[in-house]
Amino acid sequence: MHQSAHRIALSLSSGSSGYTFDTKVGFKEQYAPTGVTGCAIGFGTGGCAFPGGGSLSLPEFTGFQMQNQEFKIFIPAGTRSFLFSGYAAQGTQSAFVLRYGKEPTRVAALSGSEYQAAQTGERIDSSFTRLINEDVDHFVVHDGGGTLRFVGGQLDANRSSTDQGKWLYVRQLSGSALYDYQGALDVDMPKYAAGYAKISWTTSAFPDPVDAASPGGGGGTTNPPVTGTTVTTSVLSTTGQPLRLDITMTQSATEVAANPQISTWVAARIPANGLFYTTDVWFFRKVDGWAQLVLPFPETVAYSSLGTNATSLKFTPSLDLTDTDLRAFNVEVYFGYKTSTGAFVSKGKIWPQ
Repeated sequence: MHQSAHRIALSLSSGSSGYTFDTKVGFKEQYAPTGVTGCAIGFGTGGCAFPGGGSLSLPEFTGFQMQNQEFKIFIPAGTRSFLFSGYAAQGTQSAFVLRYGKEPTRVAALSGSEYQAAQTGERIDSSFTRLINEDVDHFVVHDGGGTLRFVGGQLDANRSSTDQGKWLYVRQLSGSALYDYQGALDVDMPKYAAGYAKISWTTSAFPDPVDAASPGGGGGTTNPPVTGTTVTTSVLSTTGQPLRLDITMTQSATEVAANPQISTWVAARIPANGLFYTTDVWFFRKVDGWAQLVLPFPETVAYSSLGTNATSLKFTPSLDLTDTDLRAFNVEVYFGYKTSTGAFVSKGKIWPQ
């Protein structure tokens, strides 16, 4: 979610009636621990949501719809409470699954009885502490009334705060699109600043914390590295140029020996947005242009087809449009591969990180 522009109104100048705005992308820029202690972090707005604490205002996506989507929000070290909600049209139903620190396991829609159980058993005012302390999937459903509350409450009654920073993963399982996402984090400012200084950042132009846990001012551990085939992505282009990615795929010699040939796919997904696209649309990047998938011939839209495999492979696709143009439609880029002897493997979203 932090890869969408956070647009915030700055304080009015003396005698002025027109607001000016500051727009920042990426958690690193949006929430740098600067400004007045106890006020909005990263922005000199002059207002304090939680006196003696600190308010991290999440972006508000007015008219921005995400249907059957996955997104994540970073919960930094020093977080004492977290409020997060969205809005849907009256009389609609939708179901979400949330998990702190890792992606949820649930992908299928809830059954009727599961939906009813989630609706009657919701305790949003204590959901934040349960998210932090319970390593399980948590379900949230819309009751048809308009506002959908995802998370609420304090970590505990003693104003304690999180010891490390982790991502909160959200997956929509079914239902109508939501819009106007908004929320706020109340933080222990010294602990937050100490944790922010220890965050490992992605290499994108608009850095977010990496997926591994970020140690905070009060300790914490880092998740172990993932073994096996890995894919890393960086941006080669500069501002104003068509976006060009540097995708590096690394495998073991054993994997390469067992799979002498490999095909790769680079795909751009435009999510349903209620304007031009009422459903998700996928385009596949080939070396010589864009194409759409025609089943049952996926090799026809591969970026590289049955090439020689190696322990380190590099791909540098140009996406033809600038970073700004792609973000305007919330485009996401995905990468996957298939060896000569194996099944297709999706490595998931590689941009924006």
